[in-house]
Amino acid sequence: MQRKSADVVVAGVGPGGLYAALEALKRGLSVHIFDKKEVVGLPVKCGEYFPVRKEMEYLLPDATDHMHVFDVPQEAVDNVCKTIRVISPKGREFEFDFEAYVLDRTTLEQRLAEQVEALGGTIQLRTPVDLFTNSGDLFVGKDRASAVKAKVVIAADGFPSKVAKSAGILTEDYMTPNNVAINYEYLIMGLNVDQSVTEMYMGAEFAPGGYGWIIPKGNRSANVGIGIRTSFSKRNDGKGYLEFFLNRCLMTKEKLEGGKLGPMIADVLPVDGPLERTYSHRVMAVGDAAGMVMPTNGGGISTAMITGEIAGQVAADHLQKGIPLSEYEKRWKQAIGSEMLVSTKLRRLADHFMGNDMLFHIVLRILGTKGIKDVITCRVPAGLGRLISLIA
Repeated sequence: MQRKSADVVVAGVGPGGLYAALEALKRGLSVHIFDKKEVVGLPVKCGEYFPVRKEMEYLLPDATDHMHVFDVPQEAVDNVCKTIRVISPKGREFEFDFEAYVLDRTTLEQRLAEQVEALGGTIQLRTPVDLFTNSGDLFVGKDRASAVKAKVVIAADGFPSKVAKSAGILTEDYMTPNNVAINYEYLIMGLNVDQSVTEMYMGAEFAPGGYGWIIPKGNRSANVGIGIRTSFSKRNDGKGYLEFFLNRCLMTKEKLEGGKLGPMIADVLPVDGPLERTYSHRVMAVGDAAGMVMPTNGGGISTAMITGEIAGQVAADHLQKGIPLSEYEKRWKQAIGSEMLVSTKLRRLADHFMGNDMLFHIVLRILGTKGIKDVITCRVPAGLGRLISLIA
């Protein structure tokens, strides 16, 4: 359905955009959502790993007001993992308890979209959009002629966000090869992998500047992929790195042998923490569009939901009470800012070691299982506090 105007226009029908829409609608605002997808929730371009509520209460202790977003419907859960196993470049294993759902993200997003429509929100698919201005008014749409007039715009259109860029929120300073990961993934069926363990593989041969993963989805299937950064890679061949991880890596080739590959997906992620500024005049950016991906683990669904919810609340407070949109940045920093900053600094520190497999292996052995868990859960490992405080 095409509207001519709305209180809030959201670009992007992913978790961040949907939670923003829900919060705005609950507070009496009119909401219109655009997305370039043909179907809500498809294609899926992530590992679908989603920590359970008790883990997020540990990981983000200041986000207590938003923990309800982790109570996802069971129909949107494909599998439950009980531990994380990190494998060093030389094959040393470090395993620790950490419970997480592996989502059916399509079902999750479709159920959220149904809630949006039930509250009176409208969703317009197959429509890539940009931001336009006319006589001081703000419009979002495919072109000026068909654009919808908005009082507030929420950019939830992934990374790099076209809307955030047009609003001056996403700048070229962030768009460096070191700050951006390129991910390649297959859903593979018919695997004999432990369905209770999520595995993270470190190694420059297959994931320079990032890591490889095996995230089991139940019924002998798994999301299997790699994330790389071109600032670390020796060749521009992401698919080749993934092929090596699947078929030639000594640590993975036997357990992945014989699996049936689905279509390959590719995507880009911001991995240098939140953008310097996540709002501008009448525009807020949430989720990946705002750089809200935890750099030391690649997690972005949870932060998208939380920042989306905050943006929807602030949109209502802005239009109904005159509160400035700068309140959005204040609130998300209160909820998740500390952990995002620590995770960003830890990733920058790790950059000094990730290019050398032997050195990175030694660092992981020094950290040990407890230290590695701290890094992945956005905490400063014991003894590194002073060093982390010196990192810009």
